[in-house]
Amino acid sequence: MSLVYNSTILADDTLSLPPADRAFQYGDGLFETIRYERGRVWFWPDHVARLQAGMTALHLDWPANLTADGLYNQLLGLLGRNGLTDTTARIKIQVWRQPGGLYTPATSQTNYLLTARAGHPFAITQKPKIRVYDTFRLHNSPVSAHKTLNSLPYVLAGIYKVQQQLDDVLLLNTDGHLAECQAANLFWLTDNVLYTPDLKTGCIDGTARKQLLRLFPDQQQGFFIPDVLSTADVVFSANVMGIQVFSGAFTTAQHTRLVRAFTDTAV
Repeated sequence: MSLVYNSTILADDTLSLPPADRAFQYGDGLFETIRYERGRVWFWPDHVARLQAGMTALHLDWPANLTADGLYNQLLGLLGRNGLTDTTARIKIQVWRQPGGLYTPATSQTNYLLTARAGHPFAITQKPKIRVYDTFRLHNSPVSAHKTLNSLPYVLAGIYKVQQQLDDVLLLNTDGHLAECQAANLFWLTDNVLYTPDLKTGCIDGTARKQLLRLFPDQQQGFFIPDVLSTADVVFSANVMGIQVFSGAFTTAQHTRLVRAFTDTAV
């Protein structure tokens, strides 16, 4: 398989980074995970907007001599080179600060890396075995809505999930309010009203989250304790890889709306 590192195409086993690399030393960067399916890069404008907002929050410069359109074309070229044009793929964009300095960086210039691997088609699945993971709580910060390279809360939540043989876990914020799941935003429907934790809980501003908030005009974003889920019609999580139902069931109309929203409009 090939990858793109700073506009250069390389075999993935030939990439070499120096010990002073700030992604390794400090986690000084961020990433986007994107779905490619049915010949389209899903929700590209939302991914670019979040990437640019995250770079601004981390005081990172956009890669030199590269536009958003240029990045998109590099993604398409990489998909073709890896034989993924006619299938489903998982794309990852990583951007991080170039070497220099200790905690205080010496530059705002960046490196970037594009990778593409085979993925799975969009699906709505049942994942009933969930539990609150309360060892590590989230908090609101200038970077909490973005996918930074500092992902230890989600790593530890994933270890707990495996140890307890769960399908997913619910993460809380420092005040005990629902925040999100291990790798997806959390939602529930009651009387056709969509509920989801506020971004100020410290959850990720997911692209699937944006799509669902556009889809359901009757919505409430706020601060909720876990007990509220016991009275919901359906509880689920969503990211660009799919929707996972924890309890209850969508109505036929809701199911149809969700499938259309995540397939017909994924541009």
